[in-house]
Amino acid sequence: MFEFATKGMTLGNGLNTRVFDSGGSGVPVILLHGLSLSIEIWSKVAQDLARDRRVIAFDFPGFGEADRPDAAYDSAFFVSQILALMESMALERAHIVGSSLGGSALVRMSVAHADRIDHAVLMAPGGFGRAANPALRLPTLPLIGYPLGKPTWLSNAFALRLAMANKAFATRELIDLVNDYAQRPGSHRAFIRTVKSGLTPFGVRETDSFAEAARNFRRPVLVLWGEQDHVFPVAQAETARRLLPDVRVERIDGCGHYPHWERPDIFLRAVRTFLPPPP
Repeated sequence: MFEFATKGMTLGNGLNTRVFDSGGSGVPVILLHGLSLSIEIWSKVAQDLARDRRVIAFDFPGFGEADRPDAAYDSAFFVSQILALMESMALERAHIVGSSLGGSALVRMSVAHADRIDHAVLMAPGGFGRAANPALRLPTLPLIGYPLGKPTWLSNAFALRLAMANKAFATRELIDLVNDYAQRPGSHRAFIRTVKSGLTPFGVRETDSFAEAARNFRRPVLVLWGEQDHVFPVAQAETARRLLPDVRVERIDGCGHYPHWERPDIFLRAVRTFLPPPP
């Protein structure tokens, strides 16, 4: 299932990552994964999208096979990685699809770099409300948060099963993959800093500035959200509908936090309908 023709790339900021690039012409589609995940989470949809478009995916530094620098892992860090990828690949503009963390970074990117975004797809990003699953907030607790957030096979299995509407989608193959990446040096630090930059013990941080960014995100946006999302509640999709100026919202039944993994058929139909026709 996880068969990708990838290559290593050193970004302009000096960080090493791994890239999938289908090749092709026209405005490319960039896929941004979520917390603790990697390129492989796009394996059910990337090849299909690439039948008539150029599709690019990469591992955010801190995850997958990318470097794990001693960095803040805040929104500015992840925005800078998207821009570094685009600069390294000489991409002036792209359709960008962001899942969870990737979607949050995309909204933040729009504040100063909306001109680099053609169409945007946001899948259950944190920021459209304070509510977040208590399990996701545990690593932010003082003193005990850091050891609680240490990745193990069991903690990764729990997190993936929690995120899926049907626990069967959290396959042994996926859990093993996520756990293997999570054992690489620097992964624990990257995970904890990413979580703490976006959450407190009481919920999502900086929702007011996120809302302001959304109000001024004047690009066409498709929001996809699983009805059974146990990470960020689906009610936040309605906040996105109110805030984003040019938005379509699709709530997906029988789906949790990862529409592209749990309901790839609906994801592909929705994205193909939303994006402009390829050249």
